[in-house]
Amino acid sequence: MSSAENLIQNKQLTDQLKQQRLDQLLARADIWQAANEHHRRRNGIATGYSGLDALLAGHGWPRGATTELLVDQSGIGELSLLLPALAELTRQEQMVVLVNPPHIPYAPALASAGVQLEKLLILHPRGPRDTLWAMEQTLQSGCCGALLSWQERQPPADRDLRRLQVAARDGECLHFHFRPQSCASSPSPASLRLQLASDGDQLALKLIKQLGGRSGQQMHLARAADLTRRDGPLH
Repeated sequence: MSSAENLIQNKQLTDQLKQQRLDQLLARADIWQAANEHHRRRNGIATGYSGLDALLAGHGWPRGATTELLVDQSGIGELSLLLPALAELTRQEQMVVLVNPPHIPYAPALASAGVQLEKLLILHPRGPRDTLWAMEQTLQSGCCGALLSWQERQPPADRDLRRLQVAARDGECLHFHFRPQSCASSPSPASLRLQLASDGDQLALKLIKQLGGRSGQQMHLARAADLTRRDGPLH
């Protein structure tokens, strides 16, 4: 083989490696591409609230990504915000997994909202390491429609949040992660961040961040019945 042929072959291999690395980079859930915006708009999971869908870049919850819900007090209606999507997922025979919920979910209210209880699984791993492992494995399994997780006393490291975001992407799973509002000023790899607060009979929402869309909008939604048993904390 001549030196010229060697140069051509080496250049082709180099170009292939560059393209592979570019494809890997563009496949990341935290990278937004204008060319893919039309696909993104078809890819959201309807929230069940038309006003909220209209604010979201994907016209619904971002599929295969982490959504952070920033809330200081549990039981203000944060679960009711997710109920329409969770009910639809379980009707489609997809599992919904709750990791470290602060209170026992109130089964009659969930069933009344359309959630198929046989498709609901609660996990309570031992310690941060087991929790991260269980969440990552569940998200990327491809068998889970949505995973809800609550931040424990020890905040997750940024690298761990990125691992969960990638796992959600790989498994095409909805990941809803509840964190305190004090985290609002901290950077996050999540594709969507919403701040939630109680406002009388309504749930106040503020859009903190979303990939490929505007942020800063605020809206109010009607609060549903209590979905947790306050007398039965899990931990």
